Amino acid sequence: MLYSFTGGADGAGPSAATMVRDAQGSLYGTTQLGGNLACNASLHPGCGTVWKLDNAGNLTPLHIFTGAALDAGGSSGMAQDANGNLYGTAADGYGNGLVFEVDKNGTYTVSYDFMGGLDGSLPAGYLFRDAAGNLFGTTLQGGGSIDQCPYQQSCGTVYELNPAGQHTVLYPFLDSSGGANPNTLIGDGAGNLYGTTWLGGQGCSQLAGCGTVFKLDASGKKTVLYYFTGGNDGSTPNGSLVLDPAGNLYGTTQAGGDLACPYNGGAGCGVVFKLDPNGVETVLHAFHGGSDGNVPVAVVLDAAGNLYGTTQSGPNANICGTIFKFDTKRNLTNVHNFDPAGSDGCFPGGALLQDAAGNLYGATTGGGALQDGTLFRVKP
Repeated sequence: MLYSFTGGADGAGPSAATMVRDAQGSLYGTTQLGGNLACNASLHPGCGTVWKLDNAGNLTPLHIFTGAALDAGGSSGMAQDANGNLYGTAADGYGNGLVFEVDKNGTYTVSYDFMGGLDGSLPAGYLFRDAAGNLFGTTLQGGGSIDQCPYQQSCGTVYELNPAGQHTVLYPFLDSSGGANPNTLIGDGAGNLYGTTWLGGQGCSQLAGCGTVFKLDASGKKTVLYYFTGGNDGSTPNGSLVLDPAGNLYGTTQAGGDLACPYNGGAGCGVVFKLDPNGVETVLHAFHGGSDGNVPVAVVLDAAGNLYGTTQSGPNANICGTIFKFDTKRNLTNVHNFDPAGSDGCFPGGALLQDAAGNLYGATTGGGALQDGTLFRVKP
């Protein structure tokens, strides 16, 4: 364990989304709660922080959200540029969300404030930054049609924000047939973006759909690479994808797989999947809700081809979740089981961060010395 949050000025409930690490080894991320305890005091105190953790284990709040209209709170993963500036998404007082920047001195600036219409609403996941400094992200809602989207809510957008703060909708999801409510994006270096939609699609009998994997090329053309059916192949993809040199995509779903799993209302406990360049899906592991855990959240890929990820919980055997390794021979091993009676944390989530030496970094939203969450490292 690298740090245990106290729920005070340092924050509480660190975001499960991916952290970033600079050349000196310092980690950066956000918390959902804590910071300014006068903010949101009637519910869970504090509106969150942006923090830095140095190599000595010292945590510094770089920004404490005040709860004001354009400073209402943040719980996203971070992107960082070469100058040490941090970028993330947060809530705003109007309910639509915003993109913010925190420079290395802790100065907070709103880069873009979503209006909630065609430009999108409720930015999701974490931002992807290209070599030119453009930021790419998704919104869960906004963008256009409501009638053709799940639960009578709009379907979301993929957007770009250039260094001058100019916002462009690259793709609006206008109906659920091609996917709805997109998650975090990744890029391939050639201008193509890849992502998943939490809902929508054509391969599921449920009204809301079971989600998709999609590609958006540099011209703005979207292609659905895979429609989840809600059966053994998985349902409701979550988290980010990872792309290997051969063009295979890897990801997770929070449901589907083993439909005999006794959790999630019989909808399955989730899978780790591989999608080859031809759109053929292979389930690498279907979680059973036992010692292997339940509800996997994102994976990372090491140089040898091993996948690492977390499960949010594991009823019975591992109620606080696990860190798992999936090797090239398709063997799944629990690297760490979080102990509900210990101080190592509880409920990990988001994609793990991997450094050049293969060390993995992550966060738990609960547990720790004061039950306010932890930051951890796993050595290979």
